[in-house]
Amino acid sequence: MSTPNFFSFASGESWQDTFICWLVACAIKAPDPLQECGLAFVRTLFRAGAEDGTMDIPVLDSDGNPIAPYNGPCEVSDVGNPCTQYNRIDVYFQAKVDGKTVSFPIEDKVNTQYHSNQLVRSLCHVINDDEKEDLIKPVYFKTGYVFSDERETVIENKYSLFEAEDLKNFLDCHQDVVQQNQILCHYAKYLNDKKRTRVEAFANWDLNQDYVQWEFMEKLRDVLRGAAGRWRFFVPRSLSNFQHAWRNILIRGKNRGGTPFTQYWFTDHLFWRLDAWKPLRFMIYLDNAGQNYNGIQETYRDYFNEALNQEGLHAGNARIVRRGKERTIGSIDTENLQEMTVREFLHRVKRVHIRFLESIS
Repeated sequence: MSTPNFFSFASGESWQDTFICWLVACAIKAPDPLQECGLAFVRTLFRAGAEDGTMDIPVLDSDGNPIAPYNGPCEVSDVGNPCTQYNRIDVYFQAKVDGKTVSFPIEDKVNTQYHSNQLVRSLCHVINDDEKEDLIKPVYFKTGYVFSDERETVIENKYSLFEAEDLKNFLDCHQDVVQQNQILCHYAKYLNDKKRTRVEAFANWDLNQDYVQWEFMEKLRDVLRGAAGRWRFFVPRSLSNFQHAWRNILIRGKNRGGTPFTQYWFTDHLFWRLDAWKPLRFMIYLDNAGQNYNGIQETYRDYFNEALNQEGLHAGNARIVRRGKERTIGSIDTENLQEMTVREFLHRVKRVHIRFLESIS
């Protein structure tokens, strides 16, 4: 009988803060080989963001400005006591790397992401702190799925991303220590379980998961990008008398019940939307589309359903409800995704998309 995994119960960010602090503290005082593992962990955090993990390491000077990529040997010494919530930074410590004092502000996430200007605020606290350093190494440490827009913002804010795969690779390189230490052993198994769950969700295209929705809608955007560019159109004059701005953005969020949704806006008034437990929906936003939609909504739905039938796709089981300024024009059943490849499905959606735009242009 296997022992219950500690981290299946202690899976929140505060526990992950504790794990990071514990492993960093092992570099200060722990029996070998655990102490060497702790030193190697600090070295790995310093190398975060380097393409091959060793060369061209991104790092900031004491004023928070990027310097030329660092290429030293990364010898770690004099690791200071790590602490949590220092100036509201999740984890903070200092260490010497090749004789230079380096401050490590770490923003730690599991399945959530940065908020409330967290990244800028934390870095400013370090820059303005009385504790002197030669270099600053801001790290965005996340074991959950990292969304593409999240990744871009992290890099723009001069943080180096340290993902679950980076941590898994680190633990895989220290298997002897992992096998001898229950904390490391449980954490390695916890990461493996998270990875397996995520792989299975993608394999089954479980659209109830926010990260699966996101990747699905990114693929839809890639497929539709050329179509949207070709089919620039005027909305019928009865709806509006100006050409709408073209957009190319993904938006995600939570419904009132806490379930995730993802939207792809290709104009400022038309968008595709995925909600948990619901079909793929084609929607209109009335504030940006004029106020005469009610008069022609049945026509729009007829055009959409006609395009759907021509592609052999089925309408989804979604009630057409009035919700704020959003209206559902039509929907597509996603239950048969396992019967056809996602690629085939998306290309059929593309043809529905083009046929509909042709009809209303």
